[in-house]
Amino acid sequence: MKRWIALGLFFMIVFLSNYMFSWILQFEHCDVLFPEGYEETAKLVGKIFENVRQQVIELIGNDPGRITIILQDKGTVSNGFTNPLFHRTITLYMWPPESWISFELPLEDWYTYLIIHEFTHMVHLTYQDEFTQLVSILMGFPYLPQMNGPFGEGTTVFAESAFSKNSGRLNNPYVSDGLYYYTIQNFPSFTYKEIMPPDDFRGGQLYYNFTAGFYKYLVDSYGIEKMKRYIALTSTILPDVEIGLKYKDIFEKVFGKPFDELYTDWIRSLMKLNYSEGDLIYKAPNAKIYKLDLLGEKLGVYCVEFGPATSYIGSVNPRLVFLSKDGKEQGSKTVIALDIKYDKDKTYVLTKAENFGKYENQIWEITSNKLIAKGNISAFDVDDGYLYIAQYDAKKMKTRVSGQGLELSIEKYITYMDVDNGKLAMLTSDYEIIVYDLVTKNTVVLEDDAMKGPYVRLWGNGLLFTRVDGKYVNPYYYDLAEGKLYKLGENLLVYDFVIDKDELYYVSYIPYSVNTGTGVYKIRAQKEEVSLVRYEPVFKFQDKKYQYGSEISFRIQKMTKPLTWIPIYEYDIENDIHRGYIIFTFANIENDTFLVLTPVFDFILTDTLFDMTYSQYMSWLTMKDNYQLSASYYYPTNDYSLTGMLRLGGFALSPITDVYGYLTFSFKTKDIGLFDSVFSLFTANVPVVYLNNIGFGLLVSSYAFGMPYNVQVFGLLSNDKLEDLFDPEKIKSNFFIAGLVDIALTKSTTFEGKVALNLNQPEKASYDMSIASTLFTDNAFLFRNAIYLRNSGITLGVTNPSVETILQHGIYTHFFVEMYMQGLKLYPSVGIFAPFSELTKPVGENQEFLFYIGLNSSPHGLPLSLFSLSLQTEGY
Repeated sequence: MKRWIALGLFFMIVFLSNYMFSWILQFEHCDVLFPEGYEETAKLVGKIFENVRQQVIELIGNDPGRITIILQDKGTVSNGFTNPLFHRTITLYMWPPESWISFELPLEDWYTYLIIHEFTHMVHLTYQDEFTQLVSILMGFPYLPQMNGPFGEGTTVFAESAFSKNSGRLNNPYVSDGLYYYTIQNFPSFTYKEIMPPDDFRGGQLYYNFTAGFYKYLVDSYGIEKMKRYIALTSTILPDVEIGLKYKDIFEKVFGKPFDELYTDWIRSLMKLNYSEGDLIYKAPNAKIYKLDLLGEKLGVYCVEFGPATSYIGSVNPRLVFLSKDGKEQGSKTVIALDIKYDKDKTYVLTKAENFGKYENQIWEITSNKLIAKGNISAFDVDDGYLYIAQYDAKKMKTRVSGQGLELSIEKYITYMDVDNGKLAMLTSDYEIIVYDLVTKNTVVLEDDAMKGPYVRLWGNGLLFTRVDGKYVNPYYYDLAEGKLYKLGENLLVYDFVIDKDELYYVSYIPYSVNTGTGVYKIRAQKEEVSLVRYEPVFKFQDKKYQYGSEISFRIQKMTKPLTWIPIYEYDIENDIHRGYIIFTFANIENDTFLVLTPVFDFILTDTLFDMTYSQYMSWLTMKDNYQLSASYYYPTNDYSLTGMLRLGGFALSPITDVYGYLTFSFKTKDIGLFDSVFSLFTANVPVVYLNNIGFGLLVSSYAFGMPYNVQVFGLLSNDKLEDLFDPEKIKSNFFIAGLVDIALTKSTTFEGKVALNLNQPEKASYDMSIASTLFTDNAFLFRNAIYLRNSGITLGVTNPSVETILQHGIYTHFFVEMYMQGLKLYPSVGIFAPFSELTKPVGENQEFLFYIGLNSSPHGLPLSLFSLSLQTEGY
């Protein structure tokens, strides 16, 4: 026991030693932790937070108290997240969105609106009434009713859009009003958007943008105070006795109408919108077009296609499609890209790659599959063979623009750039357009504050770009010589566009197919002179006081404060033992390292005997981006477990090929698994066969002939005795190997193959190889939206599922239905299994088959049998 305590203290000292000489910034309502070199960013973040804090609180009506903000450098990934359960932390990544991401996540100031979004989560999700607060204290775990509420992202997207016309998804009609309008013919129910089926091209926009749209409708129609009352009434674990007796639901109590009527009213309000449309020349159903380029006599369309295969094996189909000017496909190639550029006969892409938990942007010349640049690149272009790049320094919050004879420093973030005819055009994250003359070195700044689309292009004597005009996104041309702005179309919804003579080709939604989709339209370009737009700054930030604090003392303080103290009582009737234990959980401020201490007391109480025994469970779990480590111990039986996983990579072999490696190990005693599942809130799992295991895996993800595939191979040494694990004489019996192949043959048909064997008995290998083909994509809700049925089809496969069962070496086929229920995706199926031994019997002999009703997590593979029946054919 003492050795384990000493080992735990050693891990703690090593863990904290990294922060011995580091500091944090302490503001009035928050503590800011930051990596080395990011002190100025931390000061800015703390200042912003203190300035916007009260305004966010007033949107919801709850003050969460003091919080911690953690800045993390993850490279070129844009994100943030909130943990309202433990330590009340907000984590911010320091890379603003680039290219088309900046249009779909339009935040004119990254830190300001990311803080508003994440702090709204904190304010909303920590809302509790006094009774729920008391129960949380007594039960030792924070019960947060809003964690299961319907507006998890509705409040946040509404808040990010509530302060400025230029920020927030609700202020970009392409991902809000326009998106809703084009789905009216098959509008997603509230339950559907909560399910967020993976094969719907709208993806996270269902959960984020549709929720926020309905939330905004309620606020606009009934007022913010009504919405705050709704949140207050639903921030309790107590049932409302009036619901079901006086009111149909809580919505009727607050807004005067039940939920179904309110949701229908919102849909009806969207019918008032009207968008002009050109001639639809190309349709991409259930697909999103991200970019449109004019390539001589062709159009280059970059899109990502979705289908049932996306749901079955997680694959999408990103394609660069070449069209004639009348919309006929003339070829395509598989491309994964944030941006695509063309120079002479070469094509270049900007793509994102991950390596050991950190991301970088890479520029590839895909014609020869050559990596030509990588790093913190936010935008690029290639002109006449010369590369121009914008590199963002997150520490200095500045951009370095370089190229042929060019070296610029810009104190803004560049989301997109274009180089042509001796000029460089740059679009900044706050929607300013900067044009730099590469010859004269003169700079022109287009000071138009309106929200812009994802791209800016040099064309003719000026610039092409899209601009948000209320409920519309219209195409514009700015003449640099005249200094005038012209609108090229009215009441449109444009993602991207190009001009060929007097024809304007643009990307927008299509009003067809089940989930809609996107397409290319053609209209005749107009030319109406309009004015530039200027807005007054929304926030006037005041300096806020702060002081330095010791990071190590702060971390010790947080790590030694229990986050849970869950009391549990059990009674063993058979042995007449009363057991009581308390699960104490401690965590670091990032909430990725946990210490669990669970004292256990067993009592025997009879008329003549009182006996008490004490035992102790402890565990340590660390979960990082590229590794995971778990150790647990139980006293006095000395049961233990040590489990770990290291992820190697990824390694980008091409813009469409990534390779990852995995190292795993697991050493444990026989009974520790029971203790881990009972005495801790956390468990760590890696592949195992016996008690002691060491494994290595390889994952390759790529495309072949336009078909996405994943290949996984995993080898494992396993034995119940540690000393026998590397015994040369037992290597073959100790070594197990497993493989998995997934291939999307089409958007609706997939192949999956699995094999597992022990080197000592290869003839007893288990395998399953199957093809799943979609027959119907019809969908329906059943039992008052409790069950959602989506894709259905036929699976045909061959298998030897296990050497331990009577099912050996055979063929099976079943009809499956994709079913969503209580957050789970399941595949009930009905089918027949035919052993090869029966199929190969001589003609005239009896044959025996197996009819089954099963359930699986995939359309592939022989399912878990819920019911089976032996079927026999009579011989003659």
